[in-house]
Amino acid sequence: MKFAVLLAGLLCLANAGTLKTRAAEKYPVYSPGAAGSVETCEGITCQPVDCKSPFKYQSPEEAGTCCPLCWADSVKVPEDRSWAKGMTGGVGMNNNADPILCRDVVCLAPDCPEYDQFFDGRCCTKCKSSKTVTPANLAKDFKEMN
Repeated sequence: MKFAVLLAGLLCLANAGTLKTRAAEKYPVYSPGAAGSVETCEGITCQPVDCKSPFKYQSPEEAGTCCPLCWADSVKVPEDRSWAKGMTGGVGMNNNADPILCRDVVCLAPDCPEYDQFFDGRCCTKCKSSKTVTPANLAKDFKEMN
């Protein structure tokens, strides 16, 4: 009995070792500093790079990539928020909404006249045209039935 257990253990160890070597053959890993001896970079052709200031040339060994890079330690780009001009932050929750569950909610402004708006018990006021049955409606109705 002991011999059978020992034999099974040795077979498992031998099988695990072959699995590891198969995985290494199938999925090569690139390691920086290995230069051209790594299989993952075979067949990759790199384009020449011309690094302008503040960028600096970084070799594949330094970058840990197959091709050289232009790299900058810090680049400060001014923020352009001109595209957000005229946008609003939305509207708040409906006054009849639960103040705990709907805390910090920002709703889209309804795109219909005020007489065509309704409140369905959730956080936001909606247009009557959006009064279709959704999975959320079905879940709410199911909870109310139980």
